[in-house]
Amino acid sequence: MKKILSVFLSVIAVIYICSCPAFSFAGGSYTYIIENGKAVITGYSGKTASLSVPNTLGGYPVFAIGEGAFSGNEYLTSVTVADGICEIRDNAFNSCSNLAEISLPESLTHFGENAVFGTSYYNNKSNWTIRPANLGGSGGITIGGGQDTIPWEFIKATRLEYLYLGTVLVRCIVEGTYAVRSSTTVIADGAFSGQDKLKECTLSSKTVTVGAEAFKDCASLTKISINDNCRICRDAFLNSGIYNNRENWKGDFLTIGTRAVASKNNCAELIVCDGITFISSGAIGTKNVYIPRSVTRIDIDAFSGKSSVIYGFGGSFAENFANENGFVFVDLDDIMLGDMDFDGSLTPNDYAIYRASVTCSRKMTKYEELAADLNLDGATDAFDIIYLQVLINDKTATVNGDVNGDGKITEEDYIYLLNVVKCDCRGVGENFLRRSDLNGDGAVDAFDVIYLNVYLHGKADLK
Repeated sequence: MKKILSVFLSVIAVIYICSCPAFSFAGGSYTYIIENGKAVITGYSGKTASLSVPNTLGGYPVFAIGEGAFSGNEYLTSVTVADGICEIRDNAFNSCSNLAEISLPESLTHFGENAVFGTSYYNNKSNWTIRPANLGGSGGITIGGGQDTIPWEFIKATRLEYLYLGTVLVRCIVEGTYAVRSSTTVIADGAFSGQDKLKECTLSSKTVTVGAEAFKDCASLTKISINDNCRICRDAFLNSGIYNNRENWKGDFLTIGTRAVASKNNCAELIVCDGITFISSGAIGTKNVYIPRSVTRIDIDAFSGKSSVIYGFGGSFAENFANENGFVFVDLDDIMLGDMDFDGSLTPNDYAIYRASVTCSRKMTKYEELAADLNLDGATDAFDIIYLQVLINDKTATVNGDVNGDGKITEEDYIYLLNVVKCDCRGVGENFLRRSDLNGDGAVDAFDVIYLNVYLHGKADLK
């Protein structure tokens, strides 16, 4: 019994740890949390000057140095981040005033905003490349070390231009056209933010990540060159010249090449246009989205949480992504014609949705359009809404001549039947056939329209 209880408690502990990622653990001088089975360092209480950040804690691989984890530590003078760690998040080493040396691993794929701001490394002008106004040149001059160094006293009207930390571009203050170093792998969050005179930027073929808000508010930026596999994080181009150019928007999304990198805020649901292949970080958020077959890559953090419904086609990348990551997936191949609310049945609510779309009081989504073409003529129009009403009313209406199913025979039935015949809604159901085949010839056609018109003018009786 004790053994069973012990196993039970162990299982509960595992479930608790996996389901509560905010729960904090202690490992020596470190505190950390578990995210998706990996450790994220959240704090450090040590007073060591030279520190090697480990790549495992408590048996978990360390994935990231969390937001503000070492912030304000005045003891640190040098830090080596172990290989295998992928992220250094916002303010991780902010205001570590004596931190002069920082070594990053090749595994690093994300570098947060202000992660090293206020450190001795950041504040040391010798670590920056500058552009001295009196010496000209566009490539900048490195101050400190090497035979080409120039004493500070000879430099006039200097302007700090960019700061690198290994292959990470931490901060860049430039104008006009700029190309990053060929070795650049990561553009830090906010690296170019606010540089409103930057017009064009070329990234390295080795660049794997453009950080969050990296080019935010770069109002003059109209051209960016990025390799196809580079990850673009949320709001990387918010309010930039690229973002504000309508020609860069396809449907609901801002696109760079075949990548969807941001979406409109005023859309209740989003439609990814055919031809888009890559949906970037933060591009969808919490909204429902239609994803075409052309999409073959989606960043997991393109969504905020798991509340979104993904609409797509069976066997597509979108379906596999939804199934693997716990999203509700609606297969558009299985949609019932006329089922506008996708509840598996035809009801007056479907008619109300369709009518609202036809009268322009709401925009029909891509997946609603697929359900709306009831007569399969390639268009969604008034004929389809008539067809839908016929299908719904056919379940209840039985009075001969009561075509629209409102319980009485009036001029509206004549107009309704005329439109039914125009949009070829014949044979939709036994009840409809029985109450609309007024001349009893087994079909609903123009002869029945004439017969009903004659009846309404008192010249004939209904059978």
